[in-house]
Amino acid sequence: MCTGEDTSTPVNRRAALFLLLYVGAILYLSLYPWRFVSYAGPRTLIWVPLESRRTILDAFLNVVFYMPLGAAALASFRRRGVGAFVAALGFGTLVSLGMELTQLYIPTRSGNLTDLATNTAGTLLGIVVALVADRPSVASRLRALHSPGVLLLGLWALWQAFLFLPRYGPTIDLSHVVVGVAVLALGAFRRSIRGAAPLLLIWLAFEELRPFHFQSPPQPFWWLPFESWFVGAADSYYGTFFGKLFLYTAILWIERKSGMRWIWAFLAPGAILFAGELAQCYLPGRTPETTDVFLLIAGAVLFHLTEPSGWDNKDQA
Repeated sequence: MCTGEDTSTPVNRRAALFLLLYVGAILYLSLYPWRFVSYAGPRTLIWVPLESRRTILDAFLNVVFYMPLGAAALASFRRRGVGAFVAALGFGTLVSLGMELTQLYIPTRSGNLTDLATNTAGTLLGIVVALVADRPSVASRLRALHSPGVLLLGLWALWQAFLFLPRYGPTIDLSHVVVGVAVLALGAFRRSIRGAAPLLLIWLAFEELRPFHFQSPPQPFWWLPFESWFVGAADSYYGTFFGKLFLYTAILWIERKSGMRWIWAFLAPGAILFAGELAQCYLPGRTPETTDVFLLIAGAVLFHLTEPSGWDNKDQA
């Protein structure tokens, strides 16, 4: 299949673009709130023992979040030799080291050697996974897993894993559970159910506006994505984060299966989410922010990477 990319260059441009965007996301999440303070004495990185559930979970997530960086760094090289391996590992390590050293000068953040080690381990693991997946015998078997259905199942499993973690699992919402199971069940049908997409959009609007008890004065709107997480969100934020990522990606999947073009498949839930978040300024107990819109964008990117190429004909005029 022709990708329209110049294969004569030593760099895989699509992988390099993903790597650039991913590093940008790491910079954003690692250096928030971007307020740096100069200290008189020297500051050094120290080891933080993994002796609590919070530190263990953070270490696990550091490994997981740096795996795509390692895989993308290796995939950016068309020749996957020792040089590419060393360069990819060195790049991930230097990115992590830069983040940890810079965090020493952010009052609300703390850089440490434990994060550096787990980030480097995640980079290494991502490189190894990419090397194994690049083998012809393995690549041929993995093609069957390159589908939106497998992506949705993986996101659903990740969401469910947090539900069983004490303290980190969000409160079980029956409507979310029902919608999640229904979407997975719809994946078993080859033919699309056209009425499913409008129903999901109506459900999304309902979720954004419940409990429908509006009051004034309005609460502030969080314009920076994930800002509420940084200022002290509950530990259950992790489970809520992955739950929303699954649900928004699932809505895109159902919309595309029903024949919607990409522009409308994205704009319809995007408009509902943005309008709903603005309305949440008048809903007590809700957090009005742009995070949900960015989760929709992330879901759209993941889904587009796994969407069958044959569906692209639906977007052609």
